[in-house]
Amino acid sequence: MNNLFSKIKDFFRGWFEKKITFFLITSGVGVLSTGFAQDWWKSVLVSFINEVFDTHLENTEEPTNYVYLTISTLIGAGLIGLGFWFYFKTKEKVKKQTMLQIRHSSIESVDYTKVDVDLSDYNIEPYPILQLEELKVINETNLRHALREQEKTVTKILQRVDGNNDIELSYWGLAHIPLLFLLGYQIADKSNSSFYEWNQNQLRWEKVKDKQTIYPTLKIEKNNSKQGVDETNEVVVKIGITYPVNDADLNGLDLDNFNSYYLHLEHPHRNAIVCMEQLNQYQKQFRQLLDEINQTYPQLKKIHLLYSGQPSLAYRLGSAISPRMDKEIWVYNYVGISYPKYNWTINLKKIGNQISIKITGGK
Repeated sequence: MNNLFSKIKDFFRGWFEKKITFFLITSGVGVLSTGFAQDWWKSVLVSFINEVFDTHLENTEEPTNYVYLTISTLIGAGLIGLGFWFYFKTKEKVKKQTMLQIRHSSIESVDYTKVDVDLSDYNIEPYPILQLEELKVINETNLRHALREQEKTVTKILQRVDGNNDIELSYWGLAHIPLLFLLGYQIADKSNSSFYEWNQNQLRWEKVKDKQTIYPTLKIEKNNSKQGVDETNEVVVKIGITYPVNDADLNGLDLDNFNSYYLHLEHPHRNAIVCMEQLNQYQKQFRQLLDEINQTYPQLKKIHLLYSGQPSLAYRLGSAISPRMDKEIWVYNYVGISYPKYNWTINLKKIGNQISIKITGGK
């Protein structure tokens, strides 16, 4: 209920002031126009009366009424001036909401000023995580450096949001999948979070909006007959949203003998994430799957996670993973042009804990 009230309050923040400003300025313009276009207004009025009442009033031209012109000019200009004064006066008093903008880039650099929504009501505090240079060449040294840089920024973010419920945490990411999951895992769920996706066609960021719309159902396939319940120490979880994750894609990773679970769309495709409700639902299904796996295998020690999908969902799924409830989770990075098709992997750890790195192949 408090979250709903907060969203309603955010929606109407500054709305009343903007309406008054618009009314004052448009009224002033209207009064000015009646003074400078007296003959035109008279003509419109006569035409309207003749049309409605089927009369035949004549539109006689009269000399300009300078008294009326002076009065309308003074009133119109006064209303316009009052509108601008009211706008700037209330703009100072309306407290802008703070947005912590996580700019996560390890794949390519983009322009963060191009966005499909108006952010003028926010005080934006950017938190860049730039890992593009480190990940041009994949080796353990570069990955370790990229992880250190990410941890520094995450530590700053956690310190900034600690105890501040009125801050909106906003994620803008074009990064490698393991880093996305790690970021969501370390920051965890925040009730006041927003997500922006990079539209490759429009070359702009687009907000994942709160709207009622149809989205595809997330399906699940289980291949849990390879190992018995009591002998299972490791399982594979595949998630196919943008592209399918086929069993053949796992060749060379030594995961063939493990039971596997596959969450996927019936027809995976790009830009599949269309609304916040969808993110919430997919996250819920993922959490339910982890709970099922934990309850099914008492000897479980490790989960191998392979993901194909958008950054916002990767971040959100990472935030659903719990160090108290879940076993060790390794997230793999897909490269697709080498053998194996997943070239490195890391295990998820909270801030201050050593993260393990494995180079599995490729570049």
